[in-house]
Amino acid sequence: MKPVKHKFKVCVVSAILPPAYGGAEVAAFNYVKRLNARADSEAIVIGWDRTGAYSKNKIKYDFVYPVQFPDIKTSGGNIIYLKQYVHLWDCFRALLVPMWKHRKKYDFVHNFNSGFAFNRVSILIGKLLGKKVVTETSLVGDDDPLSLGRFTGWKDYLKPKYVRYLFYKMADRYVSKSIVITEIFKKSSIPMSKVVQIPYSVDISKFKPLSDEAKHEMRVKLGIWKEGTIIIFAGGLNARKGVHILADAFTAVEKFFPGVRLLLVGPTYKYDQKYINDIKEKISESNLTEKVRFTEDNVSNVEEYMQSSDIFILPSSKEGFPISMIEAMSCGLAVIGSDIPEISRAQINDGQDGYIFPTGDSEKLSNVITNLINDKNNITRIGVNAREKVIANWSTEFVDTEYKKLYSSLNTN
Repeated sequence: MKPVKHKFKVCVVSAILPPAYGGAEVAAFNYVKRLNARADSEAIVIGWDRTGAYSKNKIKYDFVYPVQFPDIKTSGGNIIYLKQYVHLWDCFRALLVPMWKHRKKYDFVHNFNSGFAFNRVSILIGKLLGKKVVTETSLVGDDDPLSLGRFTGWKDYLKPKYVRYLFYKMADRYVSKSIVITEIFKKSSIPMSKVVQIPYSVDISKFKPLSDEAKHEMRVKLGIWKEGTIIIFAGGLNARKGVHILADAFTAVEKFFPGVRLLLVGPTYKYDQKYINDIKEKISESNLTEKVRFTEDNVSNVEEYMQSSDIFILPSSKEGFPISMIEAMSCGLAVIGSDIPEISRAQINDGQDGYIFPTGDSEKLSNVITNLINDKNNITRIGVNAREKVIANWSTEFVDTEYKKLYSSLNTN
């Protein structure tokens, strides 16, 4: 066996560490695991253990280097800008030591999220250390270049937001997750020569459909309903994700299909508790408590919950390139999403491999669900088409090859 001449050595910077992390951070962490499993690459993670959850967790990883420092606390008036400057300095101090200490372990700094100050400070430090830096857009309206670089008056140039944007513009490459985000880059000041479109990926061997018998066994294993049509949502239970829209639609559908069930997979503890409680009260008032299940916490086996279900719904009002959607498609579920471009243009071909509905319209959503339940063969057809689409466009093999091309292009500059 010939020795590997050159390794792709990557430092992923993450503002959130497991077990408390979001979609972009999950993608980053899984990516690092894949890199470390290959002979031609190696990777480390330098992350902010902001809540101490990682240090308290029983599971540790030898490639993770956590840092801790106080998070910024909100306040009114102009004092918030002073706190944000202090926060930038805290991020710099916390990141500088490990990024310098482990500088020989990586050639590339890779941010899967550009929304946090922590990530953008890593761009500055990476450039100071002579590294190539890649940063990604994970949420439209949050960390896309137009949102980050929007300054309406001269006072904005004195605020920490402008300094963070200067750090952002130092990156060598910007990864767009979809055609929708690429179009945003075209309207920004970021040169398109620095923009590469690479979607999130799915482990198609992990997120895969089950036979009817295996699905029943999985339901027994998870302790959920053995019978009935299960609708699933996976993600943070918050207003942006539109969970209240789904709850309203489910309440309407259940009146005509008593065998339908709703599974809400995701954490509740880190979101608006009034919002969560309002949803739970509505479910209780409709006498549907036994037909709705909350996991309440993060789960490490989301694929099993998806494999146990029939229909996946994501009623978000804002996304980047939602990973949960393509994971559900990979599991062969019939998927329904809101008609935001990040879903309707980047992921679902309406009527072919999923369905879309007008954002925020619970009545239209209930109509789509009703039509699906009335036609079991259509659920199967949509699921098969969805799985095929994932294999062709979003497998880990395809995406990792694209990242390898990206790193190679930086090496030649």
